[in-house]
Amino acid sequence: MRHTCKICSPFVPGLSGEAGHLSSDEAAANERVGNTRITPLRGGAGRPRAAVEKLKLWENGRTLKVKFLDGNAAVQAKVQAVAKEWEQLANIKLEFVASGTAQIRISFAEKGFSWSTVGTDALTVAADKSTMNYGWLEPDTELREYQRVVRHEFGHALGMIHEHQNPAAQGQIPWDKPKVYAYYAQQGWNKDDVDFNIFQVYSEDSTNHTAFDPTSIMEYAIPDSLTIGSYAIGWNTEFSPMDVEFMKRQYPKAAPAMTELTMGKRVSADLATAGEVDEFHFGVASAATYIMSTEGPTDTVLTLHGPGDRGAVLTWDDDRGQGTNARIVRKLQPGEYWLTVRHKKAAATGSYSVGVKKRA
Repeated sequence: MRHTCKICSPFVPGLSGEAGHLSSDEAAANERVGNTRITPLRGGAGRPRAAVEKLKLWENGRTLKVKFLDGNAAVQAKVQAVAKEWEQLANIKLEFVASGTAQIRISFAEKGFSWSTVGTDALTVAADKSTMNYGWLEPDTELREYQRVVRHEFGHALGMIHEHQNPAAQGQIPWDKPKVYAYYAQQGWNKDDVDFNIFQVYSEDSTNHTAFDPTSIMEYAIPDSLTIGSYAIGWNTEFSPMDVEFMKRQYPKAAPAMTELTMGKRVSADLATAGEVDEFHFGVASAATYIMSTEGPTDTVLTLHGPGDRGAVLTWDDDRGQGTNARIVRKLQPGEYWLTVRHKKAAATGSYSVGVKKRA
């Protein structure tokens, strides 16, 4: 991307990653059980239907190491200062290191291009390669430009997508497509580049999204000259209220780390934040039929993952337990298993207990 364009370009990770040739989905599932989520769908007869969401979020509460691969010391210091703002929004710590292994690796080598991998896709990139690039930041670049681009790229690094590719953005922006193709052709993009980065929206089952937010830090500027009628979006430099709410839901500060379940005993828990997904682990020593269930006043969705693969969904349930609780009865082979619990209504909260036991 040329300097004058001032937007970030795509990055498609390779498969030669530090985690051992992982695919994007494998890296995400290994990092966080809740990256594979079940969302019940309304309507229909018989067994309830659901969508499987594939997200790229880091483990909640994770300390991510960040390393500069090159660049001017003054520019590095400014990037670090702005990046650390994300710690106030999300339950994530960014630890900048001078050497050793780092999940986020920043370069300034590709002039005119700014980009970042999305969330756990960084784990699919070879350990000596960059996962983020800033192509036009200089020591004398205005602070607002640092805020715009660094907040944006670290949003990607924590799992956010471009806002105009939000599924909810479909039909919201009155693009004048011939003019968009012509404009980006001047920046070196072909038609496929424009379709991929501008017009294509993510599928509903690959994102955890809000309503379309034109004020998001993740939105491109859209000049009136590229739309039909009178429609434009300026350069966003601040986190929008929806950005803040969304990322607090993805990385809730009140959420506990993964909880170990003991066979035959129940654990009390809270879905304290809207959108929270609680994660539990248990081991099975012998093949048998097991009962997994929630109890309490909250309308829960329970998902069973495994064996041995946190990204594999064995089954799920919405309300086969008492009241609006969930209950799964399944024969399990020896191995490791995980349960995730979420509220059926994305914006709701509530208390519950969860447990697993061998059926008598």
